[in-house]
Amino acid sequence: MRSTMNPPDITTVVFDWGNTLMRVDPRFSGPMMLWDEVSTMPGAEEVLFSLQKKFRLVVGTNAADSNAYQVGKALERVNIKKPFHAIFTARELGARKPDLKFFRQMESVLGMRPEQMVMVGDKFSEDVLGAKRAGWRAIWYNPDGESAPGLLPLQDGDIQHLSYLPDSLFSLDLPDVALCQSWMAEFGLPVSLQMHVQMVAAISYQLAVWLRKAGQKVNPLLVHRSGLLHDLAKMQTLGKENPSSMGHAELGARLMEDQGYPQIARVIRTHALHSLNELETWEQKLVYFADKLVEGSRLVALEERIKALKQRYPHEAERIAVFESGLFRLQDEILGHVGIDNEEECLSMLKASLTSKPA
Repeated sequence: MRSTMNPPDITTVVFDWGNTLMRVDPRFSGPMMLWDEVSTMPGAEEVLFSLQKKFRLVVGTNAADSNAYQVGKALERVNIKKPFHAIFTARELGARKPDLKFFRQMESVLGMRPEQMVMVGDKFSEDVLGAKRAGWRAIWYNPDGESAPGLLPLQDGDIQHLSYLPDSLFSLDLPDVALCQSWMAEFGLPVSLQMHVQMVAAISYQLAVWLRKAGQKVNPLLVHRSGLLHDLAKMQTLGKENPSSMGHAELGARLMEDQGYPQIARVIRTHALHSLNELETWEQKLVYFADKLVEGSRLVALEERIKALKQRYPHEAERIAVFESGLFRLQDEILGHVGIDNEEECLSMLKASLTSKPA
């Protein structure tokens, strides 16, 4: 099991332009340098002049109406051109995000490797997907705090305001989805279990996004990655070939600690049913709760999930019953903070999120 916890340091931060650095005003058309009014996105000037001391800053844009010179002139109008080392547009690169050529051309000109690059942009389908395909890291500038398309947050960071960018750049400390999936393969998770953890990850992530919108302090990416990995060690604790007196939650937590992901370990350690009274953080509560809403790979009501657990583990039926009232109290706590009236409404909203077509 090999981690990518400590890749070479990021040296270059590439910013999208429109609606990431400067606001796109629908009243105007043509090159932005000629618009009657131009403005930056909130916090842009302060964060750029701060980051230029530690990183090479670059613009990488799909802008249709401006070349690199014109983008530079627009940046000058709002006093934010000086921090940038280079400006790249689709015109000069001969490709548009998310085309791999767009990213490779920038690497070539700058003399950088993919692992030294991070993309910051507001368009998930262009900035995040393109960067991840190129082997870069990606921070999604997400001012409205929306869920990632398909409830699959491929981004390495997620910020609602540019002032949060420095902290995000220095805390890209979670495994990405591809690494999580490689661990699932390494530990022999069957397709059925992979479907289960993917559903738990999606549901807990959506709940986290709703909680964040409601003003709660929660990390949706930590929730998602912990959901993906919560049953990573389950196969190691089953059968006669790998007997273990340690439960899969504890074993999985220790695996994550060994790889340098203590924050994921804390969440995984408390996802088993008997850990209900050990839950402290929103991340722990959401993964625990989501796991109790998923029977196999199906979203179900708590009562149905509890019934299925009793049938699957008849020798544990009495012990399972002890936690029933606590489970419903946890559900009430989560729904109350999100602003959902009851379980039926919650399941309906989650089903809609799970089946909605990504934009």
